[in-house]
Amino acid sequence: MQASQVRRMMVHMLAAVLVLCMSVGLAGAQEDKFPVKPIRMIITHDVGGSVDIAGRSLIPYLEKNLGVNIQPENMVGAGGRRAMEYVFNQAPADGYTIVVSAFPSRLLGELTYPDSKYKMAEFVHLGAWLGKDYRSILVARASKLQSLQDLINESKKRKLTAAGGGGLGSTSQLQAVMLKEVVGMNAEFIPFDSTAEVAAAVLGKHVDFGLMPLSSSLRYEATGDIKIVAVHSPQRIPECPDVPTMEELGFPGVVIPYGVGAWAPPKTPPSRAKILADAIWKAANDPAYTQWANKAGVLLEPLTAEEFLKRTLDDYKSIQKVLPILMREAGTAK
Repeated sequence: MQASQVRRMMVHMLAAVLVLCMSVGLAGAQEDKFPVKPIRMIITHDVGGSVDIAGRSLIPYLEKNLGVNIQPENMVGAGGRRAMEYVFNQAPADGYTIVVSAFPSRLLGELTYPDSKYKMAEFVHLGAWLGKDYRSILVARASKLQSLQDLINESKKRKLTAAGGGGLGSTSQLQAVMLKEVVGMNAEFIPFDSTAEVAAAVLGKHVDFGLMPLSSSLRYEATGDIKIVAVHSPQRIPECPDVPTMEELGFPGVVIPYGVGAWAPPKTPPSRAKILADAIWKAANDPAYTQWANKAGVLLEPLTAEEFLKRTLDDYKSIQKVLPILMREAGTAK
């Protein structure tokens, strides 16, 4: 083979190697870029409820920060456990699936049901935005029961019915247990999938009273058909200054906060989780979102990923105190 032919062959081989290296480099760069396609937001509760509103309201701001579409999907069932189990066990841990739900409800669901197929501490915590949303008690304005004392007095005559969103093993059930064990109210807890259904049950007089986050109660009270009779907060809330706290009514210590946040499946790559967490933090603190929340009566308390995980670990400890009662009420105690 002539020298010129050898040189031409070497040039072709080098060119091929360069093309291959460039292709591999571009592919690697494409793999490192995140996100490059829509992200699936699974919401544990039905359309129109507090969890659904919290999740969907954040979507425009998340899309602005991430540069891709966010596709909401309501996966209702088992008081939120169905969606959590799906994300924990089946969803790809690639950052393209996140789940939005309430806390400490999801932790209650895990602990109250020993057969739950998820562990909250093992989820990748991305952050929270709705918080300080204390639990409230509401009645229909058309009801003859217009105060907490009315409800207590009536429960001495008959067993009342209380509707709560989230089902057994939820914050609503925790609230119902507190009313029964601390307040001494004789009432049966009726689980529903959303606060919208709770409001409908209260207005339709299918139940005696409802249990839901304060922000949801404020929306329904604005219609004029609902009255909030008490709130489980440490002090009165500026948005409803005439509503007494449980402590004022003679039941100190019955404080039940409520919030909404987002998680990713275990083993989601830390680099992708950080991108999602940063986007959620920016969205939750966006002035336009804050302005919307103030008008809508949504009580914001943004938590970073680290703060959110700490909240979960702290809740593990505090819930242990009432766990036997919750399990007994849910029928899961051994």
